[in-house]
Amino acid sequence: MKLERVGLIVNPRAGRGDAGVIARDAIRAIAPRESLVGAGEMGADALRDQSPRVFAWSAHTGKARRKFLAQKFADENVDALVVIGGDGTLADVALAIIPRPIPLLGIGAGSANVGPLMTCAHVARLENARLTTRAVDGLIAGVNDVDLGLGFNDVVLDFTVLATVNDQIVNVDAAQKMIGANSPRDPEPVWTSDTRIIKKFARGETLVACGDQVATMIVGLPDERFYGKAIAGGAILSSFIGDIAGCLVCNHLLVTTRLDADAVHRAEPIISRYVGLNESDRIEATGLRDGVALCADGNPLKILCAADRVHVRAQRALATAIQIEESA
Repeated sequence: MKLERVGLIVNPRAGRGDAGVIARDAIRAIAPRESLVGAGEMGADALRDQSPRVFAWSAHTGKARRKFLAQKFADENVDALVVIGGDGTLADVALAIIPRPIPLLGIGAGSANVGPLMTCAHVARLENARLTTRAVDGLIAGVNDVDLGLGFNDVVLDFTVLATVNDQIVNVDAAQKMIGANSPRDPEPVWTSDTRIIKKFARGETLVACGDQVATMIVGLPDERFYGKAIAGGAILSSFIGDIAGCLVCNHLLVTTRLDADAVHRAEPIISRYVGLNESDRIEATGLRDGVALCADGNPLKILCAADRVHVRAQRALATAIQIEESA
């Protein structure tokens, strides 16, 4: 496929802060006839020598800038959206353009660049590349029956998310991340005595875990890409029986960049509980600690209070990804 008109979405805060350089090199490699970009650091600065079509976004800040520009470019009927950032940035853009199946070409500039919407991690791979598209399954997460975000790797309940600080991937405070700050913090268990994780399905519901059985919860999509899936373990079982996703609840913290062997051994036996998910199923979590974050693909979506009810469900063909055809 040839991309004649593209919209460029840049997350200037992603990863090491070199998203602008990556954006410039990506557009040169793709060589579209026309590029649509946001003003300033949202794309125009990177393409100042390429005469792009520039869109103002001054009335918007943070994630709202990406959403605004993605919707504007979609309205312009671009062939694709070229997204420079991490998995969370791509998930934000995918959410902004639902239900329009505009292909996403993702180039890694974030802390974790492992999701199925990521076309490549290095711009050089786009040179003279043959491109194709595929439908990608995903997760929809929200609170109190309001959908808040998408995940194409996982949806997690935790006090922290992963971020790049001083060129190192570390756990940072999710609440601080929502206001643009990377403040290192250790993960903590999310449970209270009232915590309940339930799977709801057509025939009824199943109690997955409760109380101190819930140090953490991960809903993931079973495939070979993401190292976190190996930790989840049971997600592999889903792939054998055709489930879209799986929910793992564990009595030990899993989403961490540091594992202390002594602490792990003291916690043994580590017990996990797992259920599979199809499109008609839904995970609900209630009674969580105040301050726990609902996170999708590393994006903190909401800081929760004990009265909140979290939901997660899976959907096939939630987005369209551009892939590089490998040579035979």
